Amino acid sequence: MSEYVPALIWLLSGFVCLYIAKRRHVRPTTLWAMLVAVIGPFAIPLVFAAKAEKLKQA
Repeated sequence: MSEYVPALIWLLSGFVCLYIAKRRHVRPTTLWAMLVAVIGPFAIPLVFAAKAEKLKQA
């Protein structure tokens, strides 16, 4: 059972990254998805460092 713990942490960090990106209006791209998949929990600070997208005014 303990061999699944790192995979669970990796998966949860992906969801956390997606949640933070949506809250900060950072558009998730394929590059971001691959980055999160490769570096896992270490991608969370990178989401905070990403520039937020400008919202269009109608």
